[in-house]
Amino acid sequence: MKQLFLICLLVVSTVTFSQKKKATSKKSSAKSVLAKVDNLTAEIITVNKQKQLVLFVVNEGVQDTLRLKIIDNANYSPLNFKITPFTASNVKLYHIHWEEKNAISTKLKKEEQDIVESQIWNVAKKELLIGNVQKSSHIVETVFLDKNKTASETQERNRKEGFEFNLLPNGDLILKNKTQQNTYAYNVASDKYEMKKGSVSKSTSSKKRR
Repeated sequence: MKQLFLICLLVVSTVTFSQKKKATSKKSSAKSVLAKVDNLTAEIITVNKQKQLVLFVVNEGVQDTLRLKIIDNANYSPLNFKITPFTASNVKLYHIHWEEKNAISTKLKKEEQDIVESQIWNVAKKELLIGNVQKSSHIVETVFLDKNKTASETQERNRKEGFEFNLLPNGDLILKNKTQQNTYAYNVASDKYEMKKGSVSKSTSSKKRR
């Protein structure tokens, strides 16, 4: 009877330890798969308590990790995430696209943001060629009309920041806003997108974002 009791206790202890171990493993390897194309997988992972949006690239059993974005919001969830392969100057590149929605609210101001992020990667060289962020905001704000703040009115406005991104079938891309429209083409020699001659522009080329 005593021997049977010890065996039962051992089984219960083993099951309890296995469940705890499984739960701990799940917590440390928490991830969210967003898209898979070719040998690429986009995921949200946690590294040292820091969320990151990354692109895993597997070649002949070797996995590289390309970081797309560091995430500050614990509830971050990108929308319409896509990985699109395309060819520019006979080089295979990848267009990474996703959208975000943010809401900022205070006693006097409410702002709803629609954000579109676009990145072009040369995965073979692990290079980010273009990083573009376009933001559209709808703002409702209470504005005081006098110094004593006795009278106020509600003002509503829309605001746009950044450039609209448009990838063309030949691999060229257009960045435009109300005052500018710039066309870029991929240069194989420099492994960069460069502004095409004759492109309408009033500013320098889009900055690389890492």
